[in-house]
Amino acid sequence: MSLMGKIPKWLTGRDDGGEAIARLLIAAREDPDFRRRLKIILQLPSHHRRSLVNDAVHQMALRGEPEDLRAAFSILATDEGAATALKVIDAD
Repeated sequence: MSLMGKIPKWLTGRDDGGEAIARLLIAAREDPDFRRRLKIILQLPSHHRRSLVNDAVHQMALRGEPEDLRAAFSILATDEGAATALKVIDAD
C-alpha cells in the first residue's frame, strides 16, 4: 500500500476514503513553507491547537470549502491526529 493509502487509516483508523487528509499531508511534505506552518499548528498545546483548528474549520465552512477537506483538517485538532500528522510530514 502506498503512503497515500496509509495516511487516512493512520489518522482515522479507517480505510473509508480520507483522501483529503492524505493530500493535505503530502502537500505539507512537498511545500516547505506549508510544512513549517502546519508544524507550528501541530506542535501547539492541545487546547490552543483545538481552538485554532476549530476556528479554521468554521472559516472554511463559511468560505464553502469542501466537507472532506474540513473533516480532514479537523482531525488535526485531536492529540492523536496531530501526533500522527507530525510523524507523517517528518518521515523520510
